[in-house]
Amino acid sequence: MISRLPALAILACLVVPAIAQDKSDTAKPKEVVTYKDHVSPILRKHCGNCHNPDKATSDFNVMTYQTLMAGGSSGEAIAAGSPDSSRLYKAVAHIEEPFMPPKAPKIPEADLAVIKKWIELGAPETSVSAAKNATRKVDLDLASVSTGKPDVPPMPENLPEVSLPPTKRPHPVTALAASPWAPLVAVAGHERVLLYNTDDLKLIGVLPFPERIPHVLKFSRDGKRLLAAGGRGADVGKAVLFDVTSGKRITEIGDETDSVLAADISPNQKWVALGGPNKLVKIFSTETGELKHKIKKHTDWVTSIEFSPNGEMLASGDRNGGVYVWEPETGSILFTLGDHKEMITDMSWRADSQMLATASEDGRVILWYAEDGFPTRSMNAHTGPTPTPLPRGKIPGVLSVNYSRSGDFATVGRDLTARLWNNSGANQAAKFEGFTDIPSRVVFTHDGNRLIAGDFTGKLQVWSVKDKSLVGELTTNP
Repeated sequence: MISRLPALAILACLVVPAIAQDKSDTAKPKEVVTYKDHVSPILRKHCGNCHNPDKATSDFNVMTYQTLMAGGSSGEAIAAGSPDSSRLYKAVAHIEEPFMPPKAPKIPEADLAVIKKWIELGAPETSVSAAKNATRKVDLDLASVSTGKPDVPPMPENLPEVSLPPTKRPHPVTALAASPWAPLVAVAGHERVLLYNTDDLKLIGVLPFPERIPHVLKFSRDGKRLLAAGGRGADVGKAVLFDVTSGKRITEIGDETDSVLAADISPNQKWVALGGPNKLVKIFSTETGELKHKIKKHTDWVTSIEFSPNGEMLASGDRNGGVYVWEPETGSILFTLGDHKEMITDMSWRADSQMLATASEDGRVILWYAEDGFPTRSMNAHTGPTPTPLPRGKIPGVLSVNYSRSGDFATVGRDLTARLWNNSGANQAAKFEGFTDIPSRVVFTHDGNRLIAGDFTGKLQVWSVKDKSLVGELTTNP
């Protein structure tokens, strides 16, 4: 429950004179000021009139911890540990314009002291939550990061035993990723990520994902890290970075109020980009967790994000068919790619960063030239008949696209097929059938010798690219 103590009384509790303490007691009580119990009532009283879900002036909402920490159109409002660097504190203390509340005296000093102390203590949400640490450092050994093949391709070794409740049925393949250098594929399951060996198709281990549904899986370009992102709709969203060899959770990125639908980690592992129903592209520092850029351009949910292999570009697509290419260091826009008419379902960069393939529910795959942002080819990739109840005359959508290292690419679509294309997209090399439900994701294995596609029943089929034969199956419920 929210404390009803006056702010002055709260402050007094925090600064009790030393003479009031028992001198024999050398253990000093730990100061606790939280958003839920102390800061929220102050912000609701003085700021909630203009910064609420219905009237979020400057896109800033103080009514929940998640929206407060997300900041507004001017960027992050709270720099945990540093009131002098926090836009919110400087605004309410009338240190820096725009002042809050506008055209009114600043809020009482006692309330300001509570807000300042809360930020100094790390801006915790509740008394039991860990304070957000402004000096948080995550050792990713960035100096040794390489986008080339490592000396020893990373594979899971002696992963810890994971006790998770069994699922009644296989989970739809909501995310799928293949290691760029090792015979390893990651498959999304319910509150878990399954790791399979792509040579013998045996389960290696399971990584827990208590954040609920993984909607995105991406390996780092050196194959040493696995990014899993997702959450629970209208509740929580987060990205988690795992060490591939040990299965250890290295760090968490983002604190969203809705599920993360799109994410990627930059080749130098310096940035993690997130997108989802809030229509924003957010770029975070992996080292500190700090939000570096919040990009407002999309007009609908952000459904796909991917860094170019050279790290110089970041592409993002949305539910309205919009595609943009950004410069991740500055957050500035490079290209607007506007030819798709329906939702962007997936995108994939070619290994040389010269070509971007985008897939859409409009049935097309478009290949974009990265030098000028112009399309080089637009293909109706999945146009065959389908048993799904699509409106008359509508082309079955493309749900996934993935480049191999050789430059060929694969797609899956609502016509219940997976298709293999040459690097120009001019010729279809093969069509793979046999799906009993809509295939949702497709990837090449690290060596390009096998193609893996998963569907909404939770079944994954594995084909040989060379002879086009089915070599085995995997499942999200082993």
